[in-house]
Amino acid sequence: MGEKKQLNVRIPLELQEKIDKSGRPKIDIVTEALEFYFDSKKKESTGESSTSQNASSISKIDTAQSDEIQRMKNEVEFLRLKIDELLKLLHQEQVLHIQTQRMLTPAPPETKKWWQFWR
Repeated sequence: MGEKKQLNVRIPLELQEKIDKSGRPKIDIVTEALEFYFDSKKKESTGESSTSQNASSISKIDTAQSDEIQRMKNEVEFLRLKIDELLKLLHQEQVLHIQTQRMLTPAPPETKKWWQFWR
């Protein structure tokens, strides 16, 4: 790697921000990423056993994720039912509150005749 060439690429802004936050020189990050990429390509072409191991690990991850997704769906459905119950209870409380307010309204004030003003 004695001789060097310049490489100009456009990258997403999110990647640029991650590079800036890392504090490392850009050339080191890009060189490391390219070496990692080409090393992984070599391993793919030489070893079929690693792909079968990767496939089995991916299937385990997929089943774990699908179980987690199903659990989350069940939780969401449970919470929706609870929200419906709470809304029903809130409605009932509001109706009772209105009925109570009607029952507690004070009697209209007694109106006096004009000649009973001082009494």
